[in-house]
Amino acid sequence: MKESAAASTAEHRIAAITRDATAGVYDAYRMEVGSMIVRSLDEVTGTERDVHGEGWRSQRLLLRRDGLGFSLHDTTVAAGTELELEYRNHLEACFVMSGEAELTDLASGKRHALAPGMVYALDQHDRHQLRVITEMHLVCIFSPALTGAETHDDSGSFPASD
Repeated sequence: MKESAAASTAEHRIAAITRDATAGVYDAYRMEVGSMIVRSLDEVTGTERDVHGEGWRSQRLLLRRDGLGFSLHDTTVAAGTELELEYRNHLEACFVMSGEAELTDLASGKRHALAPGMVYALDQHDRHQLRVITEMHLVCIFSPALTGAETHDDSGSFPASD
């Protein structure tokens, strides 16, 4: 009985790896069918999930290949950084863990002071400017989920997810 249970588990693992590899979304962090995802920042540091740009770093804890429909990022933005962004293909919500910044809606000119404990959501693909006063630590969610290596293009957007 134990042998057949072990064989069944092995078959599930092989089926999952084969299915995921065929789809091109194999993730070495998630090896078992139905296993919950548990991942630390230490596990993504220095990997393809650790993405840097001018004045920012995004450690992408959850991505499209994790199958949740959104991606989750631990993001830091350096003091003095000014970013002009417009996520044309994604919606974004950010929770401010630490730091201060000014967020400007470039369509209306309305400015918002951001501080720890605040959230902002770009639910209309809003073109915006983030001017960071003190280093910020954010937890960001993107929908649809990012694939992993995206960086901002000239318009301040990420490419569409396939």
